[in-house]
Amino acid sequence: RLFLCEAGVEATNNRAERALRFAVLWRKRSNGTDSDKGNRWVERSLSLRHTCRQLGKSTYPILVEALTSLFQGRQPDLAWLD
Repeated sequence: RLFLCEAGVEATNNRAERALRFAVLWRKRSNGTDSDKGNRWVERSLSLRHTCRQLGKSTYPILVEALTSLFQGRQPDLAWLD
């Protein structure tokens, strides 16, 4: 009922459902993963992909930076999120 009174709040969750559609279709086509680690990797990868798409950024260079930082034992540069 609150969404009826609040400007800018959508009456449905269609946007969220559309955002999840890619992940659901991927899981259906691939039969998911066989481990919790695999599930976490997919969740994080798809989350990164979606965030990059929303910000108009390319996923690949950000993923390369994150993995390079991990292997070098340093924090990744998160300035791209601003």
